Amino acid sequence: MNTTAKKPTIQTEPVEVAPGIFRLTVPVPFRSLRAVNLWLLADGDGFTMIDCGWGDEETIDLLEDGWAEVLDGKPVTRLIITHFHPDHAGNCRYIGDRWGLRPKMTQLEWMAANAAVKSLYSDDYELRGTFWAENGASDELIDLYRKETVLYDTGVRLTDGFERIVPGDRFTIGGRDWLVMTGQGHSPDLVMLYCEADDILIAGDQILPKITTNVSVWPWEPLADPLKEFLDTLDRLERVLTDRTFVLPSHREPFHNATARIAELKHHHAERLDLVMELLPEGEARTAGALLEPLFSRELDGHQVNFAMGEALAHLNRLMFEGKLIRSEDDDGIIRFSRVSR
Repeated sequence: MNTTAKKPTIQTEPVEVAPGIFRLTVPVPFRSLRAVNLWLLADGDGFTMIDCGWGDEETIDLLEDGWAEVLDGKPVTRLIITHFHPDHAGNCRYIGDRWGLRPKMTQLEWMAANAAVKSLYSDDYELRGTFWAENGASDELIDLYRKETVLYDTGVRLTDGFERIVPGDRFTIGGRDWLVMTGQGHSPDLVMLYCEADDILIAGDQILPKITTNVSVWPWEPLADPLKEFLDTLDRLERVLTDRTFVLPSHREPFHNATARIAELKHHHAERLDLVMELLPEGEARTAGALLEPLFSRELDGHQVNFAMGEALAHLNRLMFEGKLIRSEDDDGIIRFSRVSR
C-alpha cells in the first residue's frame, strides 16, 4: 500500500486574482489532480482562508511562505473548509493551532472528515476493496488499488471542534457580502461562496474547468444516487449564476461564464449515460468493472481505481433509478446490471 506519491513541480507563488482575493496553489499527492487552490481573502485587520491543502511538511512550508507574502503581518482570522476531502482539509489542525481558529464547515462535512480520519466512511480500505471486487473489478485492478491508494489519515489532521455553517448563511469579508450555498454529489454537503455584487463564485470542487468533478457511489451506500444530487446542484446554481460569473475553482485556473460550463457538465453526463446504455446490450448483464475500459480511456493508477469504479456505479445507479436498468446480485455475490425488458 503506497501512502505517498511524488509531487509535481507547480507554480506556488500567491496570485491576486481579484482585488483582495489571492490564490495559493499547493501540490497534492494524486497524479490526476497535481495541485489544489487555496484562497486568502483580505478582511479588514486580518484574512479569511478557504481550504487547507494536503497535510505534510512541504505544504506547511508553502503555507508559511504564502502567508508571509500575502498577509503583510496580519493574522488569519477565519478558516472555511469547503469539504472533507484530504486536499481541502489536510492541514486543518496546523492552521487552527497556528492562528487559534476552529474551522467553519457544514456538519455533514465535519462528520465525514472525522469518520474518514479513523479509516471509516470513504477511507475504509478493506471495505472498498471488497466492494470493487463485488462490482466486477479485476484482480489486477484490486491489486493496483491496494498498492497505490493514498489513505486519508496520512495527510489529514483535524481540530477538536468546528463551527457549523449552513446554506443561506452570509459572511462579510473585505466589504463583500458572500452567500453560503451547498452542493451534493461530489461530497456530502460541499460549501460554495457567492458574491452577487461582484458575480464571483468560490466553487470548491462543484464546478471545475476542463476536468469533471468526480461523482461516485461508495460501499457504505451502494444504492446512492450521487449523479442526481450533482445534477440537481447544477440546476440550483444555474438559477443564480450568470454568463459573467467569475468562478474560482479548487483545481486549475479561474474562469468566466459559469452557465456555459454548467451546460457542458450536464452534456458530459448525458453522453456518459448514453454510452453506458450502449455498453449494455439487450439480454446481457454486466458489472461496473466490465465498463471501465470503454468509459476511461487513459491508464488508471491505484488511487484512480476508486474514482473510476465509483463513477461507473454512479451512472449505472442513475439509469436504474430512471427505470432503464435492473441491478441484480448473483449467487457468486457479483453485482450486475442489465436493461429493463420493453
